[in-house]
Amino acid sequence: MGTPIIHAVNSGFTWLIVALSILGYVITVRRTGQRWSLWVVLATGWVLLAIPNTMLAVGLSIGTLAITVVWLCSYVLVMASLVLIFLKLVEMRRRRGD
Repeated sequence: MGTPIIHAVNSGFTWLIVALSILGYVITVRRTGQRWSLWVVLATGWVLLAIPNTMLAVGLSIGTLAITVVWLCSYVLVMASLVLIFLKLVEMRRRRGD
C-alpha cells in the first residue's frame, strides 16, 4: 500500500517542477526577451522523470530496464540544464564587465 503513495507523491512533485520550469521560461522571455534553452532542457528532463512515476502511480507495469534508461536520460538532461545555466550566468557576468 505504501509504494503507490510514494510514486504518487514523486509524480506530483515532478509534474510541479515541469510546470515551474515552463513558468520560468515564460517569465524569462517576458522580462528579458531572451529564450533560454536551459528551461526547455530542464522541463524535458523532469518530464522524463515524471512519466515513469506517473505510470507506477496508476499501477501500470513497467520493466526495470525501461525505468532505468528513462531515469538516466532524465538525469543527464537535468545536469545539462544546470551546466547551461552556469554558462549563461558566466556569460551575463562577462557582459556586465564584473
